[in-house]
Amino acid sequence: MEDIKNISRRAFVFGSAAIAGGIAFGSYGDAAMAATATNGNPLAAGLGPNSVTFNPWVEISPDKITLIAQHADIGQGVGSAQPILIAEEMDLDPGQFEVRFAGPSPAYFNTGFANENAPFLSADHSPAAEAARADALEALRRSGLQMTGGSSSIPDTYEKLRIAGAVARETLKAAAAKRSGVALADISTQSGHVVLPNGTKIPYVELAAEAARIAPVLDAKPRDPSKWRMVGKPMMRLDVRSKVMGELKFGIDKKMAGMMYAAVKLNPNKGQPLKSYEAGKAQSMPGVKKILKLKNGVAVIATNSWYAMKAVDAIQCVWAPSTYPAEQARHWKVLEGSFKPQFLGKEWRKVGDVEAGLKQGTLVKAEYRAPYVGHQPLEPLNGLAIVSDSGMEIWVGHQSPQAVQSIAAAAIGLKPEQVTFHNQWTGGSFGHRLEFENIRVLAEIANQMRGTPVKLVFSREQDFLQDIPRQIAIARHRGSVDKGKIVAADLQLASTAPLKGLLERMGAPSKDPTRS
Repeated sequence: MEDIKNISRRAFVFGSAAIAGGIAFGSYGDAAMAATATNGNPLAAGLGPNSVTFNPWVEISPDKITLIAQHADIGQGVGSAQPILIAEEMDLDPGQFEVRFAGPSPAYFNTGFANENAPFLSADHSPAAEAARADALEALRRSGLQMTGGSSSIPDTYEKLRIAGAVARETLKAAAAKRSGVALADISTQSGHVVLPNGTKIPYVELAAEAARIAPVLDAKPRDPSKWRMVGKPMMRLDVRSKVMGELKFGIDKKMAGMMYAAVKLNPNKGQPLKSYEAGKAQSMPGVKKILKLKNGVAVIATNSWYAMKAVDAIQCVWAPSTYPAEQARHWKVLEGSFKPQFLGKEWRKVGDVEAGLKQGTLVKAEYRAPYVGHQPLEPLNGLAIVSDSGMEIWVGHQSPQAVQSIAAAAIGLKPEQVTFHNQWTGGSFGHRLEFENIRVLAEIANQMRGTPVKLVFSREQDFLQDIPRQIAIARHRGSVDKGKIVAADLQLASTAPLKGLLERMGAPSKDPTRS
């Protein structure tokens, strides 16, 4: 939770009316895709023999085709939608490829945030608005910000993933043309194969090594929508069967040989440390192996999650107090006092003389309040990690891969590049998995259990207590009506600043006190 004293804002939104045996290349249709290309291909370094990667989203080995879902799947369907955008252009059918979530890399920076980061309404396409969006895109490219959020997954990838698939398709065709001596114009693709004029079908996996030795077809264009087979058509999501049958493995299902289980009790006063604890009762409870002190709480290591949760619940803790008001009424009071010119963050639109219009006809006033709301996805926070002398490896579902690296590293004195992150399928988020409390404490725990894989699962109670809830907000409306017609309308919003708080918790504080 942000410090309520420092996070008020107001905004008017309505006024009046070739590497390791393979190659790496890519092609992008506009400035956003070109910017992505400049950040390199993270798949290149991990290629096996006779394999090829065409761009950060497509990898083909002699055994399989792997398509990369750039964003985290938090239930919104990224694990289906993004691979299908690529498969559409590559003439792949469901079942002919594997899906893997992207690892941390600036190549996956989110271009979809450019529109949101520009201080203009989405409908504003003036030169100033478009210039601001271009500046925002360049800032995102420089930052390499890789994040899932703000309903940006499809706006970010809709075009560049189709182009990525087209580049792969056309380069595979070029490899087949070189092998067969057939003119490129006479070659087609179908269901994961290059098809020659005589009907011979060459599987893509058989062409990987040859495709790695030729120049990429960088001017490949996506197909006209009239030729789409899957995109824009009714189809079942790729994960439906595995979810219905209980076969899909989420982060909470991850297991490793020799793994121990951890549960935590953390200071409910967010950002504050543990002062002292008494764990005599917990130490003698079934399955308990160790009691660990953390910066802001305690952890129990046990032979299963239930034993760990029961034991940690028996520990008596003394907490440092909070720095924010304990009562909700005081939070509302801060927002009520923020409807002042010095807190104005942005006047989004103003047409005409609003104040004069409000003096005409009948004045109508209304105030609405949105309280804090816990995110509470079905799957509680969890993660699995192991720390060695050389670094840390972590398996967790999260919306900010690079932040996971940096926060886990900072927690135990490592460099971010020493943390290997594997993103997992997640059972919901609603914003919960943009936060990091499970990451920090998992790193602390695993560091104290070096060489042993540790699986952390938050109890439902801890999941609620440690959630950073959706921000509170107040909306004040004024309007005037004369003879059944609206004369003037004014909407003022005051809210805490969620992005400011998130950036601070990521270690990248915003200098703008009104930024949200």
